[in-house]
Amino acid sequence: MYLSTQQSRRLADLCAVMASDVTKAQLLQSLAQPLAQFMQADHLVSRQWDAGKKQYAICASYNVKPSRIRAYEEHFQFCDPITPRLRQLRQPSRVSDVCSVQELEQSEFYNDHLRQDGIHWGVNVYAYQGDACLGDLVIYRARGREDFSRQDMACLNIIAPVFSAALTRLEGVSAAKTGWMGYNETELTRLLTGRCQLSPRETDVVMHCLHGRSDKEIARLLQIGFTTVRYHLGHAFEKLGVQGRTKLAHQIGQLLSQA
Repeated sequence: MYLSTQQSRRLADLCAVMASDVTKAQLLQSLAQPLAQFMQADHLVSRQWDAGKKQYAICASYNVKPSRIRAYEEHFQFCDPITPRLRQLRQPSRVSDVCSVQELEQSEFYNDHLRQDGIHWGVNVYAYQGDACLGDLVIYRARGREDFSRQDMACLNIIAPVFSAALTRLEGVSAAKTGWMGYNETELTRLLTGRCQLSPRETDVVMHCLHGRSDKEIARLLQIGFTTVRYHLGHAFEKLGVQGRTKLAHQIGQLLSQA
């Protein structure tokens, strides 16, 4: 494998991002754009697998419309013929390695979802800790471009173990952190994603709210749009049965005391 000086520098920068002292959500969003650009990709999403609900939530993205994220989370992940095959491989793999173009183009997932944004080629990278999937990276190129090459895959095979190590490290850091009102982050996350049925992104937003951060601050920290923060917060309020921030802390405090 040959990398130019510029490519080597970008690869080193990506590794530095994955070694940075940030939260998991911040890492995934900080990684999205530079990794997509390094891979000469048009779109990228990172997903979190919820083993209890057996479904994905999109945690970070690059050049993907919020409406497309909602459509995936609410419907298209359940008719996705590609991810189950790629996930079994547990290593960077192309869509074209597990699914023919003909089969893909005949699927609802392609015609009503991917094709709406001109997406045609894809590659998945997974982070595992034992048998637990900690997160993934789904990298896309548009129709009319070339599929990911052997050199592209060689680069991802360098990135994958660093990505897995970073998410493993941050899982441990998150579990050890003191959270809110004497409850650690693991307890809060378990309540919000389990009993309250919040998505990982809704949980991130609520956690920042509990620490008194404004919507603008949350948008900056998570590197998402202000309206996206409001969207996730609105859904969280609805699931928690509250009508605003003033009732949020009281409701979560009550739920924790009953746990």
